[in-house]
Amino acid sequence: MTLVATAGCGAQGSAPLAVNYVAEDIDSKPPPITDEDWPTYNHDDKGWRFNNGESRLTAKNASTLGLKWRFPPEGGELKIGVVHATPSVVNSHAYFGTATDPAFYKLKPDGTLAWVYRLNQATPQGKILPQGGPNLIDVDNGVMTSALVTDDAVYFGNSSGVFFALDRLTGQEKWKVDTRGEGFPGHHPINIFNASAILADGKVIVGGGGYEHPYPVDPNYECCTGRGFVVAFDPDSGDVVWKYEVGEKPKPFPDPISITDDYGKHTYKYGPSTSSVWSTPSYDQESGTIFFGTDVNNSPRRPTEENPRLDSAYSAAVVAVDVATGKEKWVRQVHEGDIFNHSMSGYDSNTDRYKDCSVGDTPKIYSIQQGDSNRKVVGVGCKNGCFYVIDAGDGSIIAQTPMYQGRPQYPLKPKPDPRMIALPSVIGGIQTGCGYDGRNVFTNGIDWVTLNTRSPLSPEGGRVVSLNGDLSRERWRHERPRIEVPQYTGGDPVGAGVALANGIAAFTTTVSEQLVILDTSSGAKLREIHVGTVWSGPSISRGRVYVGTGSILFLKKELEGSVQCYGLPNEDVRQVEK
Repeated sequence: MTLVATAGCGAQGSAPLAVNYVAEDIDSKPPPITDEDWPTYNHDDKGWRFNNGESRLTAKNASTLGLKWRFPPEGGELKIGVVHATPSVVNSHAYFGTATDPAFYKLKPDGTLAWVYRLNQATPQGKILPQGGPNLIDVDNGVMTSALVTDDAVYFGNSSGVFFALDRLTGQEKWKVDTRGEGFPGHHPINIFNASAILADGKVIVGGGGYEHPYPVDPNYECCTGRGFVVAFDPDSGDVVWKYEVGEKPKPFPDPISITDDYGKHTYKYGPSTSSVWSTPSYDQESGTIFFGTDVNNSPRRPTEENPRLDSAYSAAVVAVDVATGKEKWVRQVHEGDIFNHSMSGYDSNTDRYKDCSVGDTPKIYSIQQGDSNRKVVGVGCKNGCFYVIDAGDGSIIAQTPMYQGRPQYPLKPKPDPRMIALPSVIGGIQTGCGYDGRNVFTNGIDWVTLNTRSPLSPEGGRVVSLNGDLSRERWRHERPRIEVPQYTGGDPVGAGVALANGIAAFTTTVSEQLVILDTSSGAKLREIHVGTVWSGPSISRGRVYVGTGSILFLKKELEGSVQCYGLPNEDVRQVEK
């Protein structure tokens, strides 16, 4: 018996449209990955979030998108945890992990379960987050990242600092590495994976590190000893090929160093601590370079006469390393003076500086025209609200959008530059997931500047903005309308990734809970679908849009989730005997 895919009539009542997948048999080799698939967080190793192989969905038919399936089915007994990251999709099979009720799932093209791998039995218990502070929900063992799917395996990390390799067809464990355990070089008891992996130069490459942001909320916690890293694993064995560690190793200070901000005095015994890398890396094959962004310092460096700064050059920076060795090529800091943890204020009135302005976005690799020649660059967003274009060869900043310079108050004073993309804050600016379609940049944006105060208001706004690749011109911006209902008055942030394909841009909105489809040429809205509580950005593959729901962050916390699949009319997947 062979299973084959069939479909009904096309969206316009034309000839039948094939769903285009191969039935997977656990006794055979899985089908190869093509451009039509979405095999990792950004779709590709260049970080574009652009499916260049998509041909079914267009700006002309996207308005007809409708729900094809939901896993688990609504109203059924089966419940799953929060899906916090973009689903990966290969051969019309969806792959995703859950942040709560930790597990990793593979779904068949019709939305039914292919296999599930339970993480609570597979992962050692880690440190428990301290009580108190903003948005602290313990997701120990949970998966906050997208999977990397290859021709034979699935790779992902979790919130206990364990990185997994599973068999793509069966879900059986191939290997796992505990980065909190003694076998891992430079292991740390609070290591975590919040970045997704890529396949580059025959290696599985991913960012992680010590996530100490919450722990100084406990006054007895001696801050801070963690360090961000990017590691290259052998895909077959899990052996560490190389490991790049961000900044110098934290050391005990001869005398504690204190910083006083709007929330009081903060004393540090170790430093400089560079927090976990949560930027999914990108790869330039031509130069053999891996690019990624860094989080901020959780504790200061020891100042010297030669360098009196408390922050290190590795805080809120873009880093380039050699793909073969992990050796550093260059570092470019984009937001100076940023030392932050959850015991500190998000805005320091002593310095008029916004804090926690890390670089979580992937540096997208592309070229811009300068005179008669092309210049290779990386374009990247930052939580300070700016988008930067940086020379890929030497790390020099070529262009950037404006940053808001006023204090954290709303209405804003002074009035910001109209070219500003988003306001800086600890949950604000450009979080991650900007896109590039080969011509233009597409950024998301969160305005929540008052979150930097002790009495925050609701988020002020959200948007998607399209700019030329060199930032010389803004093409359009889609501004989310403010919401005024009895339970909520405020803006509608866009925090998760933007997915691009064949003239359409797809993204989700945090408060209005919408999946939104725009025309990339004009910014015109083509479709808006209510999906429920959401933080996950969508993926696009083979005529379908996939999105995960539920959230442990922000205003709305829904600790159960789903994956929803949307497609064109009459394109339903059926499996039949032949």
